Amino acid sequence: MANEALGQTARRASIAVLIVAMIVVGLNVLGFGAIRVGVLGRLQGLEAAYADDSSVFAGSLIHAGLYRSDASLAPQPVLASSAAEPSNGGQTWKVQLRRGLTFHDGSALTADDVIFTYELAKSNRCPLLAEMCDLVRTNLDSVESTGEFSVTFNLQETWSPWATRGMTIPILPKAALEASLARLQRQLANADRSEVSLARESLAAALDPSFCGDAGSAQCAYAPHLAELERILGAAGLTLPDPRSFPEIDLSGSPTGARDSEAYAQDLFTRLSSVEAFLMAPIQNQMEAGFPLLDLQLAPIGAGPYAFKQRVPGSSVQLSAFSNFALGAPKISSLLLTQAQTSARLISAFQSSQLDWVPGLNSTEITGLDVRGGGELLQTPSLRGYYFLAFNLRSGHLFSDDAARSALASCIDMSVVIDSATGGSGIPISSTVISSSWAAESPAPPETTHNVAAARQVLSGAGWSADADGIFAKAGRRLEAQILVRDGQPARVRAAQSIADQALECGISLTVAPSSYATDILPRLQYPGDFDIYLGGWQWSLDPDDSDLFISSACPTEGVPAGKNFMCWQSDAVDTLLQDGRVGTVLADRAATYADLQALRRADRPLILLWGEPAYSLLAAKFVWPTRATDVSSPLYAWSIETWEAQ
Repeated sequence: MANEALGQTARRASIAVLIVAMIVVGLNVLGFGAIRVGVLGRLQGLEAAYADDSSVFAGSLIHAGLYRSDASLAPQPVLASSAAEPSNGGQTWKVQLRRGLTFHDGSALTADDVIFTYELAKSNRCPLLAEMCDLVRTNLDSVESTGEFSVTFNLQETWSPWATRGMTIPILPKAALEASLARLQRQLANADRSEVSLARESLAAALDPSFCGDAGSAQCAYAPHLAELERILGAAGLTLPDPRSFPEIDLSGSPTGARDSEAYAQDLFTRLSSVEAFLMAPIQNQMEAGFPLLDLQLAPIGAGPYAFKQRVPGSSVQLSAFSNFALGAPKISSLLLTQAQTSARLISAFQSSQLDWVPGLNSTEITGLDVRGGGELLQTPSLRGYYFLAFNLRSGHLFSDDAARSALASCIDMSVVIDSATGGSGIPISSTVISSSWAAESPAPPETTHNVAAARQVLSGAGWSADADGIFAKAGRRLEAQILVRDGQPARVRAAQSIADQALECGISLTVAPSSYATDILPRLQYPGDFDIYLGGWQWSLDPDDSDLFISSACPTEGVPAGKNFMCWQSDAVDTLLQDGRVGTVLADRAATYADLQALRRADRPLILLWGEPAYSLLAAKFVWPTRATDVSSPLYAWSIETWEAQ
C-alpha cells in the first residue's frame, strides 16, 4: 500500500509538472506585447452567463456594450457612435450604432443583435448574469430598431441611470448563438425526456439533506453518483465537460494532478437540470433554457477588444487582440488568463515574474507583501461596498431622537473604528457615492467630527441628563441599546465593539449583539422594524441613484414588509432630490443633486458611514496608457485596456 501511495503521489506530481510546463510554453508562445493575468476559478459561462467574478472579468475583455463606464463611472460610447439621445423626459433613449462593426467571428453587428440581447435579458427566464436580467427586466418596456444601425429603448418610466447602467450590458451575437443552439438541439434530439427527469428527481431526492443527512456530509456528496450522471448525460447525447476543468487541490492550494470528483459531479448535476429544462421548454424558449449548455459558454464570441483563442482546461484561457474592435485594435497583442484556486499561488507567481497582473485581491491576501521590483500594488475602492451604522427612525424608538443620533456621531473617532475593524486598511468615506464617481463631492465633508464634550452638550440641551452611572436618560428611559451585527463577520463585530466602547464616554450604553442574519437580523429589519441600531453593509452602485434605499415609500409596511429603507428615513426634501436625480439627463446637474442629498443625509443621520472596502491589484509597472495617472484610483482602472502598452 505504501508503494502504491508513493506511485500515486509521483503520478500526480508528474501531471502537475506537465500542466506547469504547458503554461510556460504558452507564455513563451505569447512573446512580447502580451499580458499574463492571474485569475481564480474556472472561467465558465463566458457568453454573459458568468459563473463567478473571474468570469465577469474575462467577459469584460471579450464583450462590448453600446457604452462602457470609464474610470469616473461615466458612460463612454463603444459600439454606439455617440452619446445616447434622451426624449420623452428621459423615458426614451435613441442610440446610433457605429457602422462596419463585427463580432470576433467576422459576422456583422447590427441593431438586430442589440434587440436580441435586450429581449433575452428581459425574458422571464433570462439566462444571463442575474444583475443584468434584473436591471433590464425591471426598467425596459421595449427595444425597437429604427434602422439597421439605430435602436430606441422605451423604458417603463423615466430613469436616468439607464444611461449609466442600462446600456452597458454586453451585446451578444444573435446568429452565432442561434447556430450554437442548433448544435445543442441536434445533440439532444434523441434524448429521453422521461428518463432525464426521472434521473434528476431520483438524484435530487437522494441528495436532499432531510434524507441523506447534513449538507456536505459524505452521505450528501455528489461524487458517488458520478458514473450515473455520466451515463444519463451521455445517453441524452450531451457532450460532457473536460474533467481537467475540475482539478483537485491539496491543502496548500496546489493542484494534485487528479480530478476533483465532487466538483465535477456537482457540475454534471447542474447540467442534468439544464438538460431537463431544455427538453421541457417549448421551442420558442429553448434558447433561454439551453443557454448554460451552449458551446459558446466555453469558447465565446463577442465584440470586445480581445477575442477567445484557445483554452487549456483547468489551466488557462488565451485571448488575442481583435483588430476590428470598435475603438481600434488593442496595442497589446494577447492576454493569457492563468487559472489558480488560491490567491496565494497567483501572488507567488507575480512575485516570481511569471504573471504581469493579478486583479481582485483583498487586504488579508496582501498583508505584509513586499512587492517585487518592477511591480506595484494598486489600491482602489472595492465595488463590493461599504459599511454603515443605521438607526431605526420610527417614532418611539430610541434613536428617532435627533439629538441621540447626533451625539453618537460626535462620539465616534472614525480612525479608531477603522483601525480596530480592519487594521487600518478600510477606506474612510462620507458619501454613499463611490469616491471615483463623476457624482462624488470633491472634497467631501468628513462623516463625523470626534468631540465628546459637544456630544454630551447636545444631549443635555435636548433634555437628557446623566444617571448616577453616567448613562444619559430622559423621561425614565436610558440611552442604551443593542447594535445588531452579523455573526461570522469579525471586522464588523470589532467595529461595533469599538463604537460601543467610545459611546460610553458620551454617556451612551451600547451592547454588541452578533446574530444570524437570516433568522434574527433580517426579520427585525423588516416591518414593523424591531431594532435600534444595525451595523451592516451595502454594495456600491455604478450610478449614484439611491432611491431604492432612501425614498420614503421604501419604508417597510405591513403590505410591503421588506422595503429596503429599513431605517424608515422619510423626508419630503430627500424624496424631491431623489426624483430630480432620476429624471435628470445631464451628469453635472445630477451630481449637484446628489451633493445636496448627501448634505441632508449627514444632517439627518439616518445612518453613519463607517468605511469602504479596499480592493488591490498587482500590476507590472511596464504597462502604461494615456489616462493611467487618474485611472489607478478607480475600481475600473482597466476600462480602456485597448490603450495599454508595454514599455
